[in-house]
Amino acid sequence: MALLTLAAFSAISGVLILLAFKAISNRRALTAARRKARAYLLAIRLFADDPRLILRSQGQLFAWTARYVALLLPAFFVVAIPLYFAWDRMDAIWGHAPLVPGETVILTARLSDPAVRPQLVLPGWLAVESPPVRVASEHEVSWRLRVSRAGSGTADVIAGAERATKRMEARPGLHYLPDRESAAGGPILWLEMRYPHSGMSWPVWFFAISTLTALAFRSRLHVTL
Repeated sequence: MALLTLAAFSAISGVLILLAFKAISNRRALTAARRKARAYLLAIRLFADDPRLILRSQGQLFAWTARYVALLLPAFFVVAIPLYFAWDRMDAIWGHAPLVPGETVILTARLSDPAVRPQLVLPGWLAVESPPVRVASEHEVSWRLRVSRAGSGTADVIAGAERATKRMEARPGLHYLPDRESAAGGPILWLEMRYPHSGMSWPVWFFAISTLTALAFRSRLHVTL
């Protein structure tokens, strides 16, 4: 299920990336730069017995290759910006796995005031395994929790009139599992609990599928790379 959704998302991303390159890149300049680079590469092979011509061709090959890369950079930056901001959310979907019964996790609350004494409220399938540990220098309080059975719900940390919530998932399936969730900005700044890794190298799959999709649709969409 996770791989299928990742494959579909990656394929759609590959088409969108291709359209971004088509809209931003200079097709004629890219074609000219690529042809020039190929011509000078061919000259190096044909005139292998002329050192001066080889050196000149190598310099021109480097110059036209650098121009080709420079022409692609604006599109790369446009594509990289949304990927940068979406990376953590993508990792929360495909990079993390839900908890399993019998597993222990650490829930940490960052406080704005170290004097605050927060209280923890848990669903029935979660149990506190040890007293809270305070790190005064970091303004943090941590609890060790144990998953007794499969379930889904929230862990609430209460400080005064404020209640901060952390979504907890211990059931099979694909879920949105961020490590940290920010609070409203009162006594509790954020709650953090690190889910186990899913075991799937999703960035490798994402780049492989999106790249193959872009190459497959390049001719149909008339995109010059």
